Amino acid sequence: MILAVFFCLIVIDKVMSGTSDTTTTTNPPVTYPTTTTRPPVTTSTTAPVQPPATAPVQPPAGGYQNADYTVPDPDLNPPDLPMPSTYGEATTWMTSNVFYQQPIPAPVECQIPSIDPSKASKSQLQTYLNDSVACLMRVWGPQLQAAGYNAARPSVTVYTGQIQSPCGKMPNENALYCSADQQVYYATDLPDLFPDQASDPMVPVAVIAHEFGHAIQAQSGILYAETAWQQADSDSGDDASANDLSRRTEQQADCFAGAFLQAISQSAGISSDEQTSLGQVFYSIGDDVLTGDPNYDGDHGHGANRLHWMQTGLSAQTASSCNTFAPTVSANQVR
Repeated sequence: MILAVFFCLIVIDKVMSGTSDTTTTTNPPVTYPTTTTRPPVTTSTTAPVQPPATAPVQPPAGGYQNADYTVPDPDLNPPDLPMPSTYGEATTWMTSNVFYQQPIPAPVECQIPSIDPSKASKSQLQTYLNDSVACLMRVWGPQLQAAGYNAARPSVTVYTGQIQSPCGKMPNENALYCSADQQVYYATDLPDLFPDQASDPMVPVAVIAHEFGHAIQAQSGILYAETAWQQADSDSGDDASANDLSRRTEQQADCFAGAFLQAISQSAGISSDEQTSLGQVFYSIGDDVLTGDPNYDGDHGHGANRLHWMQTGLSAQTASSCNTFAPTVSANQVR
């Protein structure tokens, strides 16, 4: 069967960032997945943001990793994403992707000015987040290329209210990676989910790092592979397996976000206390925490598991530590 691509975009709404197939030769239907930070119950150059809150950090004796990498401009017309030809190939891409062999580069230099997100204008926040993506590219771009994948830099669009995108309407209090245009969207009211940390300049960076984790999945084929299996499970009425796959996707992005924070902690002056505080952001957007139901069976995962995978990334040596699709990772570990 020729690979079927459905152009009626399916937005996978996330409420609040896999069965193996070795015998089939049927090609999986693939839709455009949209990944989000939270489940539902154009770079600007305006006024400068505030200067860094901490003194400049001296470079390490051995120098920074990926220092010779040239960060590209945002790619608004990126190449098509890789799609699996069979369900067997989709399984391989999820569980044994060559990207997992890549080391986590640390330390990596990341110099972005500090802002108070709760007081920044929309254009200031958009500039800040696009500068953060430049740091994300310095960490992950060379690793994607070394694994043989394209490394397109997404732009971040900051929006207020609900806007239309190639992946449908973007909801309030959310951040999303849209695979249809391979760009990231960030709602200005997202910090309402964690008001105690609304002024922390690293909180929106951590959120964008999660969404960039989905960009890694997309460019390495993991995202479309998981989407094909998730759709197959949903079509067969196996919602439990479909939710399990969605949670593995989301918590892998949490882990990639943690690995990024590990990589830039030295140059950005992120202390262990700040890492702990950022971990609480991941916990606070767990399905159970947001719904108030400790038994909620959602598509992002419980707060404790989201925190666990973010912390796993903070100490990961290679991307394989973030392989939430590995057969050794039980359903309870991504519940």
